[in-house]
Amino acid sequence: MKKISCLLTLIVLTLLVAGCKNNEPKDLAKFEKHLDQTQQKEAKMKQTLNHLDLKQIDQLKEQQMTDKNKKEFNELQTDINSKLMPQMKAYEKSAKKLPAESSKVKHLKQTYLQGVKQKKQKVKDLKTFVDLCNQSVKANEDILDYTKLFEKKRSLMEENVDKANKHGNKQDVETFTKKVENNNKELKNTAENHINDQNPKKRKKAIEEHIMPLIDKQIKDLNQTTITDSNVNEARKNAIEMYYSLQNYYETRQDTMGITQRLAKIDLQNLPKKGEDLENDDKAFDKELNQLKS
Repeated sequence: MKKISCLLTLIVLTLLVAGCKNNEPKDLAKFEKHLDQTQQKEAKMKQTLNHLDLKQIDQLKEQQMTDKNKKEFNELQTDINSKLMPQMKAYEKSAKKLPAESSKVKHLKQTYLQGVKQKKQKVKDLKTFVDLCNQSVKANEDILDYTKLFEKKRSLMEENVDKANKHGNKQDVETFTKKVENNNKELKNTAENHINDQNPKKRKKAIEEHIMPLIDKQIKDLNQTTITDSNVNEARKNAIEMYYSLQNYYETRQDTMGITQRLAKIDLQNLPKKGEDLENDDKAFDKELNQLKS
């Protein structure tokens, strides 16, 4: 009885294996039919990549950002976010839906999906690079604006002090100017001692742990100083606004350090500039497909 049972099991397994082998060509044909649709979505994504003006990326290393290429980079960012990324998403979604039932076709699908994953990462790196470039430009513009605001408030503060010297309370003027001079000296020394390190992480940490708390302390101290003269009060108001602009300046410098660190991790040479730059990611799949069909 046991021999008969074993024999029947062997026959069933043999039939199952034979059935799987017979189904494999049909499974592959079904896979390839849907693959055509998936590759159409890929072709659309590659076409968009071809139409993007990506030569700017290589040129950016050789020249400063100007108003012209700043505008072009903004347009590039818009095209990547509104066209390329949605097309990449549609391509990936279609690839994940490729039918596969037999073990070999399932393995083939996984190989294909691995290639899609690599393409997606390259496109994401391109998007990240362009996003970071535009963030860097915006941050540097903000730094320039905060520097101008700082100078403007300092000039107004000095005008207020001059008026107070001519018409106001000499004691208030002396108290205020001494505080501001000491503050400036303390800020200068702290900056020289802590944020001249070449390491961006250490500079960021120094700003957070030394510069920002010091400016907070100086603003609080100025606010609590007793002043009766109206011109000196105006000078104090402008000095506090000057320190706030300095805080914004350093906060934005922290941002630019973070952006610089992230940009340094991106290999410009590996960023896709044309659709053909993604074709290497299909080599393993093409080889496996040809072997399966032979």
